[in-house]
Amino acid sequence: MNKHVPFKLGKERYFTKDPNFTVVEHLLRKDYPLHWHEFYEIEYIVSGNATEIINGTEYKVGPGFAVLLTPADLHSYKNVNAEKYLTIHNVKFSPYLLPPELQKALNSISAPLCGTCTAIGPVFSKLLQEYNGQDFAREPFILASITQICILLFRCCQEVHYSPKDPEREMILYIREHFLEPINVDTVASVVHLTPNYFSEFFKKHMGIGFTAYVKKLRLEFAANLLLTTDLTVQQTAQKSGFNSAAHFFNSFKAEYGVPPEQFRKKYNQQSQKED
Repeated sequence: MNKHVPFKLGKERYFTKDPNFTVVEHLLRKDYPLHWHEFYEIEYIVSGNATEIINGTEYKVGPGFAVLLTPADLHSYKNVNAEKYLTIHNVKFSPYLLPPELQKALNSISAPLCGTCTAIGPVFSKLLQEYNGQDFAREPFILASITQICILLFRCCQEVHYSPKDPEREMILYIREHFLEPINVDTVASVVHLTPNYFSEFFKKHMGIGFTAYVKKLRLEFAANLLLTTDLTVQQTAQKSGFNSAAHFFNSFKAEYGVPPEQFRKKYNQQSQKED
């Protein structure tokens, strides 16, 4: 694996139009450096050829190639031709908007799904069109399309195999599976066979964020989705999101999203009503 510290792509950079997803067509004209993201991502190559490096393994990619990447995956592109550039259809999304069966499937994969899956090409094209429009029932259509793409990927792609002792990936997968439970540095350090002190340093260097802050961000993201998809009170949301104190949750949520929980819910509910 490339040992250079990867850079992070955060939700605040991309999830500006909708809080749970974003869909875009990328025109990649040059190599793209090693990175990871706070969200799940699906890429589909429409045209062009290059080499994609996923968790240290190189893949020749071209039209029809698709990959589902989790927040535990590192990837980059090289050998990109500026004249015959890559056209990539891309969707970034929160896993909480998917049906429970797919959420469980995403949590269970030990490596990203990767391979040729031309069946999702037409679905992706329509998804992109829908995302950029304002037609009736836009959001349900988008969620259904993302769900369909995920199902097709699970059906036609294989997991990318890697060393199971890779601590970078192992620690993120474990945290994302257990972040709603009481979780601490000692527990995760033991899972990846590191001392707590070394784990804390390793995590901060690799992720660019401290362990406690990372877990809190995951819990806040989960809470934000609960607010938008359920009628739970703020206190109930705090409890289900792993916060022991409603006051701590309130202050943390406002610091992360700029508004209190109830105002966040009201803002996006009003926005959805306008779009409908």
